Amino acid sequence: MGDTCIFTWIVVKYIKMAEDLPLPHFSCGNTRRKGFFSMNKTRRICWLMTICLAFALLIPCAALSVSAASGGVTITETVNIAQANKNMEGHGYSWANRYDILTLDGIHLDTTSDYGLRLPKNCTVVLEGDNYIKAAKYALSCAGTVVFKGDGKLTLEAGEIGMYLYAEDGTQKIRLLDGTYEIHAGDYGVYSIASDFSFVDGSMDITVDNAEGAAVSGRIVNLLGGSFKANNAVESSHMLIVDGVNLDVTAPCAAFSSKNLTVEDIALTSGGSAIEAYTDQTQISGKSTAKDVRPSVIFGENVSGVVDYICLVLVIAGLAALIVIPVLRARKKKAALLARLEQENPDAAAVLKR
Repeated sequence: MGDTCIFTWIVVKYIKMAEDLPLPHFSCGNTRRKGFFSMNKTRRICWLMTICLAFALLIPCAALSVSAASGGVTITETVNIAQANKNMEGHGYSWANRYDILTLDGIHLDTTSDYGLRLPKNCTVVLEGDNYIKAAKYALSCAGTVVFKGDGKLTLEAGEIGMYLYAEDGTQKIRLLDGTYEIHAGDYGVYSIASDFSFVDGSMDITVDNAEGAAVSGRIVNLLGGSFKANNAVESSHMLIVDGVNLDVTAPCAAFSSKNLTVEDIALTSGGSAIEAYTDQTQISGKSTAKDVRPSVIFGENVSGVVDYICLVLVIAGLAALIVIPVLRARKKKAALLARLEQENPDAAAVLKR
């Protein structure tokens, strides 16, 4: 407070000293210049100090305005991208309609409405920074396939379901390729009626209040990498694959439940003791023993990244062939012409060889 008072006093002092000074102006030709250059030294210094202090005041004010405009804003209504037909932008989010990409960068959504963020099918969500979404029933709802990626964080809080895929088409799916996720929900962390859920990499921590609910429930559930923690069961109606993921699941019933369950590439423990295989334990922990194989950027996560390097080598070899082969042909043609010229005109051939 003292520094602020001193700074304000200095500004007022110099403004008072400069308020009666003439504004700088200039004339052309041989007319004598008046104004700023005709002032004595003290007055010029006063003017310069006043201008500098004015800028010093304006810059922090501008910075505060930008900060207020870009952060610290809470959205209190549902953000509905499901019916979007043009670009949309708001505090902490932007929707590129042409590419079906939603970027979340610092969104803070807290609403008493049933829905927090509604997404269309066949879209991609890019996570940047810390993002928070809270709703009365469904924090995030998806009409169809959604792919999440990015190095940001997404926190979901919901009265019923954190992440809800309500499509009844078995070809639809939620895929979390990377990022950090924290979900706190009343009944289900992730719920999919008839579609699939895949957690490929990143970090996920799910807390469910209802003991009869589930951390994840879907038709097909895949936990394929990263770190997964939950205080309730992971269940699927058709198939559950737990492969190469770091686990920490404690449930009121069996930690995993499915008609077809596969648990691979994990060193399992239960109650602090190592176990050979999962057999309906309520508490299960595990450390991935899978080799870290980067998925293909070109062909998707089901193909090894080695294929990308093979394709790159083939492309480089093809480009080299396009460059080298014409050069070799040109040299061969030149040698043939020289040989012919040596027979017909040795002197001209000697000149060319030089």
